[in-house]
Amino acid sequence: MDTLFDAGKVPLPEAEGPETVWELTARIRDTLEMKFPGVWVVGEISNFNRHTSGHIFFTLKDAQAAVRCVLWKSGAARLGREIADGVEVEVRGHVGIFEKQGNYQIYVSSVKPRGVGALEVAFRKLKEKLEKEGLFDPARKRPLPRFPRRVGIVTSPTGAAIRDMIHVLTRRWPAIEIVLAPARVQGEGAAAEIVSGIRNLNRLGGIDVVIVGRGGGSLEDLWPFNEETVARAIFASDVPVVSAVGHETDFSISDFVADVRAPTPSAAAEIVVPDRREVLATISTIGTRLARNLKYVVDRLRDELALFEANRYFRYPQEMAISRHQMLEDYESRFLTAMRDKWSGTWVRLEQAAGGLARHAPRARLQAAVAATKMAAFRLRAAERNLLTHRWAATLDRIAGRIDDLNPDRIFARGYSRTVLGRTGGTLTRAADARPGDLLRTHLAEGALQSRVTEASPEGFVGWHGHAPSRDRASRKEPRPDKPGTGAEPTLFE
Repeated sequence: MDTLFDAGKVPLPEAEGPETVWELTARIRDTLEMKFPGVWVVGEISNFNRHTSGHIFFTLKDAQAAVRCVLWKSGAARLGREIADGVEVEVRGHVGIFEKQGNYQIYVSSVKPRGVGALEVAFRKLKEKLEKEGLFDPARKRPLPRFPRRVGIVTSPTGAAIRDMIHVLTRRWPAIEIVLAPARVQGEGAAAEIVSGIRNLNRLGGIDVVIVGRGGGSLEDLWPFNEETVARAIFASDVPVVSAVGHETDFSISDFVADVRAPTPSAAAEIVVPDRREVLATISTIGTRLARNLKYVVDRLRDELALFEANRYFRYPQEMAISRHQMLEDYESRFLTAMRDKWSGTWVRLEQAAGGLARHAPRARLQAAVAATKMAAFRLRAAERNLLTHRWAATLDRIAGRIDDLNPDRIFARGYSRTVLGRTGGTLTRAADARPGDLLRTHLAEGALQSRVTEASPEGFVGWHGHAPSRDRASRKEPRPDKPGTGAEPTLFE
């Protein structure tokens, strides 16, 4: 394998003296151009920069190495907009030397996109995830205070970005107070320091707005601002956050989460504070307009006052009082006349109505009705006493006699008894309900007997004389002349 600097192939310098750096660089350039007249390289673009001259400068890298590349203006005009940091491309060109810096680089003749780089893929995945969670929702973004008193800045204390922001802030608004939360803005551990700076400014209190950012750089340099922890810290901040990362063409996850995105750190400083000269000019304009308006108001009031002074009522106020007094007297006279006329007609109608009422004599009719009502009430009470006391006394006596006749003790005294079946506890009315061996209890007028059944005859009881007792009298139903409502006695509502 050929080596770049083979000691056996590199010619020794002339004996006259050492060669210059230019001469050494020229020999190296000739060697490179001869050894690598054409290259075809695959890598990921980083540090992409489209210069104002039209040339394009970028770095082609992979996991192990990187090489600088330049694409002249003639070829850059044909380059598509999809070529940017994080894009994997195929580059064709030749290797040469940039003499002023002594760096070798690829002079690109064509660039062809091949795919998306690993960082770009991670960027897109994180952006899609946070967008679904609502961290980019415009509705939650807060407005910046118009006149902040304290501004917190999270950035590197040694970078150019902090100097630019301090210069712009103090120039535009000298009264501003700046609180710096120093943090690394690239490399390993930078994201954790940025998160710590945001949280410390929130805990400090009194901060009106926070600027998080840094100057331009490659996609790798700006990557801490694409970390999820930084995005969530900005989202959780109680103070409005301005993201100012890189140049105007650079976009980071912080830009989408922050309340306001600034294209550069200097632009962030201009957004955060107003311009003192513009505020003074606005105050001057407002003062001029206020003075002009006040003069207009004073002039108008002076004209109105002059009109009032010219009015005859202000020159002779007694005339106004006299005319108003005469008007009140006229109103009083007319009012009294109208009231007398109205009440006169009303009084006549009231007298006519009183005469009609007297003719109908409602008081006399009322007294007669009251007397008739009292007489009717007296007669009703007398009839009630007569009906209840005399006419129903006999009926009540008969009812009491019948109730006394139906007393069971009276029935038992005439020789009757009641037999209770011991098995059921009920009164025995049929022979079929008793079975041989059942215990019977017979209640008499005086005392009770206890017996046991030896024989039950459902067909009927055979008397001592050989025949059953007659049922004719028991089955006959004779009308009771003393039952209420069947005799000639009158009822209560006859």
